[in-house]
Amino acid sequence: MSKSLQDQLLALGVADKKTAKKTKHEKRVSAKQPKGPSVQESLAETQAKARDEKKARDQALAAEREQKRQQAERLAQVRNMVSEHKVERGADADRVDFRFPYGKKIRPFPVAADVRDRLAKGLLGLIEIDGAIIIIPRDILERCRERLGEQAVFTHLAALEVEDGDYPPIPDDLDW
Repeated sequence: MSKSLQDQLLALGVADKKTAKKTKHEKRVSAKQPKGPSVQESLAETQAKARDEKKARDQALAAEREQKRQQAERLAQVRNMVSEHKVERGADADRVDFRFPYGKKIRPFPVAADVRDRLAKGLLGLIEIDGAIIIIPRDILERCRERLGEQAVFTHLAALEVEDGDYPPIPDDLDW
């Protein structure tokens, strides 16, 4: 049976027993050491990653909460403006239907004749707040639309009619 290199070197006298024993010990110790990062290093790395993920989640939640708070604040401002500048529909006996598009349908909305005329001319507009449709002046409705931005709130505003005072009147007896 052949001897190991270490035994052969010892037999020749090139190496002594002390260095051979030391080399054998170092080889055994190096074999026991795990390859890659130690347990503490991997634990610290995992904890740091978890902290970073938690921080990112917390920041996202805080941003979302802030956005919801701002939307609620803007909606409260719109409610306040609408309640301050609300135009009455008119007496029940004098009401006529003002028809406007609501989604895919045409919806009747009973109002007084003078209010209907102002709605048709675009001087007044409609806004739906908390399930109720309310009549408000044009400038207030435009400010409400600006405040609400991307929030989904129904509004209706007819195109503003401009009176053409510089054109002569068309005769009644004119045949086309």
